[in-house]
Amino acid sequence: MGHRHVNDPAQAPPKPAATLILVRPGNPLPEILLLKRMANSRFMPNAHVFAGGAVDAADGSAASYAACAGIDDLGASRRLGLPADGLQYFVAAIRESFEESGLLMAYEAPDQFVDFSAWSEKSLQALRASVNAGETDLATLCGSHGWRLAADEISYYSHWITPAGLPRRYDTRFFIGRAPPGQRASVANAANGEMSELVWRTAADALSDHEAGRLLLMRATHTLLREISTFGDMDALFAAARSQRDIRPVMPVMPGPSKEGGSG
Repeated sequence: MGHRHVNDPAQAPPKPAATLILVRPGNPLPEILLLKRMANSRFMPNAHVFAGGAVDAADGSAASYAACAGIDDLGASRRLGLPADGLQYFVAAIRESFEESGLLMAYEAPDQFVDFSAWSEKSLQALRASVNAGETDLATLCGSHGWRLAADEISYYSHWITPAGLPRRYDTRFFIGRAPPGQRASVANAANGEMSELVWRTAADALSDHEAGRLLLMRATHTLLREISTFGDMDALFAAARSQRDIRPVMPVMPGPSKEGGSG
């Protein structure tokens, strides 16, 4: 895969974005959550992607930072190689995951994830819609329920920048985390969501489905699934994710899907 330097001042600045790769135990290999974008989406229609999107202003608020457990902005920024406001990417990844898949990386007690098993689907959908519409934010949500965002449970995994020349460009930080138990993934109601369906697949099966034309994977998704497929179990995967690797930004030379994936 070809790359090029990403510091060309003539390029339009890409929007900060965050993505969360959610993983659950499988039999025997771990499974990855993939969501299919709507056919009428202007950005990557019909592609199967990880949950993610642009960073919102509220993601970088003092209240959002205070709602995070186990990591502060100084630690987050150091991990992402930023002077400040690295924690907003962690918050955005958690928020986008909740909006798009209904899985919320948050604690209701120390080391105990929020359990939605007693919640009705209608109540959860309404809660997700209110966050998606900006009627509430994660900090307010956490304050209302006594929750803390599990920012310490997601690990910085990769960094991709959309190539220049495309109508939409993103500077995306990818994170990876274990899907919280006591919660069930589902797409948002059609009126509020960008996704039409979701699937859980092992990395190897997702790659195989892409080769067979059953799943459309863009380049970043394809590349990261290929990396994940080299790990035999979740412990090895997350040990590698938590290691202090030197993560450098990747900008594909050629956008678009191919047998080696695409740009998103």
